[in-house]
Amino acid sequence: MHRNIAAIVGQNENGILAYQSQAFMDLLRPFGFVGHVVDLARPGWQEVLNQAVQGGLVFAWGYAGIGSGIKVGDRNLWDALDVGYVAVHADTPCAMPSNHFVKARRVANGYVFRDWLGMHRRFLRSPQITGMLPMGVIPNRWRDKVPWAKREHRMVFLKTGADPEARRAKWAGWGTRLQAALEDAAAQLCRRGTGDITATALASLEANGLFIEERKDLLFGLLLELDQYVRAVRATTMARALRDIPALIIGAGWEHVSAEAGRARFLPAAPADGIDELYANCQWLVNTTPNFSSGTHERVLRGFAAKSCVVSDDNDFTRERLHGLPSYRGVEWHAPDLAERLAAIYHDPSPFDDVLLQPALSYVEREHDPLAFMKAVMELAEVTCLKGLDQFLPEPAA
Repeated sequence: MHRNIAAIVGQNENGILAYQSQAFMDLLRPFGFVGHVVDLARPGWQEVLNQAVQGGLVFAWGYAGIGSGIKVGDRNLWDALDVGYVAVHADTPCAMPSNHFVKARRVANGYVFRDWLGMHRRFLRSPQITGMLPMGVIPNRWRDKVPWAKREHRMVFLKTGADPEARRAKWAGWGTRLQAALEDAAAQLCRRGTGDITATALASLEANGLFIEERKDLLFGLLLELDQYVRAVRATTMARALRDIPALIIGAGWEHVSAEAGRARFLPAAPADGIDELYANCQWLVNTTPNFSSGTHERVLRGFAAKSCVVSDDNDFTRERLHGLPSYRGVEWHAPDLAERLAAIYHDPSPFDDVLLQPALSYVEREHDPLAFMKAVMELAEVTCLKGLDQFLPEPAA
């Protein structure tokens, strides 16, 4: 009997979840594990999962908790199978709160960023086992194919775009006080560096005479709306700052910027299985970070793994941990001279060789071991299945 692992994925823009999940599971193959991707967006996914179960399923996992709440009759699937499932969360709980609160013994939450763990413990407090997971980065097998000086692309911004003003225009439908709170918080956050937005949102609600922490639908809806707006403003600001240099901007949703005159080129979303090779053929990778302060976005780390230089908006973590790396440039995304900073980096003729690129690569290999990530997922799944503890634990609240 095989020792099978299943990664549950759903529909996304470029297949990145399926690609990444399979790559991580393949790291466990030398230890006798066989990884299976179960894509809930494809017909016949039940049969794929059933085959893994029949062959001996050790544990399952999924990004963003996809598949954590599947039911068999009135029971959670993973409880029914008596198989541990780990929801790997790298995004705010506001996006899909139901995937962070699953009334099942065999389903655990694993958070990559402490900001999101803090939000979970403050506002959700689900009956599940919850823990931290290290972020893992798969080695880039193309990183030495093209020397940095001969790479095709000078500067690449790979990011899905969104028009922040189109989103903000809908705030009138939130009612007078909630709209005022959104406007107040957004104005403050757009003058600040990247970080957690929760405290600012709650302060703006209080300033408008609102206390909605016990109405989780309203609270999480407002936090998600604010999160998506600030992220869209940040990414749009970066794209417009790149507009007047021959940068390459890749991803859907940039019509509100591409219609404006400029020298940057816009391309549609890249397929997931080509991203590592793309990173290893660019000199500078540009990044914007979600609203957290306790870690580094994976684009930065994957850029380092590709022996690319990276320019990114800073948060508290990157200021402390990355500024000593020769191939990293941190910027303040809201700074008035952002375009000038990016242009200076673009036109700087200074070459980067392996001596200058190796410190960032070594940092990723040391701090973001992909096998350590998968082992941590497996260990968290194991905790959910400790049978001896069941007699001491009350049933999850209905």
